[in-house]
Amino acid sequence: MNSSFSKFAFAFSAACLVSAPAMASHHFESVIVQKTPALNQLDNYVFASPKADHTVFIMTLNSAPKTGPNGVFATDALYNIHVADDATYKTGHTFSLSFSSDNKFTVYESQSPNAAVGAKGAKIGTGELGKTSELAKGVKAWAGVVKDPFFGNSTSLGLMRAQLNAGKPYDASIWAQAQGKSIFLGRKAAAIVLEVPNSMLGKTIRTFMTTAVDNKGTWTQVQYSANPLLSHITLFENAALKAEHDQSRPDTDNPIKALVSARVARASALAKTQQDPQQYGDAVAEKLIPDVLTYNVGSPAKYTVDERNGRALDDDAMSTILSMVLGTSTDQKIANPKLHTTTFPYLMPAELK
Repeated sequence: MNSSFSKFAFAFSAACLVSAPAMASHHFESVIVQKTPALNQLDNYVFASPKADHTVFIMTLNSAPKTGPNGVFATDALYNIHVADDATYKTGHTFSLSFSSDNKFTVYESQSPNAAVGAKGAKIGTGELGKTSELAKGVKAWAGVVKDPFFGNSTSLGLMRAQLNAGKPYDASIWAQAQGKSIFLGRKAAAIVLEVPNSMLGKTIRTFMTTAVDNKGTWTQVQYSANPLLSHITLFENAALKAEHDQSRPDTDNPIKALVSARVARASALAKTQQDPQQYGDAVAEKLIPDVLTYNVGSPAKYTVDERNGRALDDDAMSTILSMVLGTSTDQKIANPKLHTTTFPYLMPAELK
């Protein structure tokens, strides 16, 4: 990375941090999402299916699903799972789901992993919320309400962010202050689960998720995500930066790299874990940007500091990201509630009251 640009980003990062309030969650990143929680992207998972020669893709959304119109999924939106077979995002697939008010959905497949916003591709099947659907080409789909599988120490993360904002030295004792309680335990979320034959995929795939909304015939991308907590920890509460990321794609995401580097450099400098924080920040940004989940198809998924190969439901992704940002092994000290199963749809369905 250009050193002068890196130093500028480092200084810009510090300025943003001073003005950014600590938030309890990494969600609700835009005005559209705040008004329509059904568009709120949460977490993404990619891992080998217990079914031989298949891969599972999971997209969780909407941290407050409810009954009624647009209470779980928005009917004027597309929910997209992008799967690239190459590093240029030219070959692969985009699986898009649209939902209707009668609790049914339609699944489309585009032959482009970076399909234009609003592009649907060809219809490969339909389904109903809470039920498993067998689609064309051997694809299996499920969508509905589940127990949120994510676990995280939001309380202590807020304390860490406050320390960084104030420029105070990192205090590792903060992770014990949540007393092992995850605010996500007991929460529900919407989820989309696809199980795709490996014969449709390349040897190494790069996955990311987007949502888009139709406004009088014009489609707008609402959000873009792949790596867990990326924007919350590295892009601050800066609306302009988050909007730039949310409206980008992996092939246009590179400008964010300098800011991610600066954020990591500042955090590791305050934690006094790295001899050269800027060099370390550059190295971490290189691993996280473009923002995709890279996965070697058919191999065990693992999201750790040393190996980010897809993301399994059992991974402690928050501790991994914290360790990368702080430059030292970090345990968020929240027990994994293991809200997942070994059978399709691999999440625990939940009912709305």
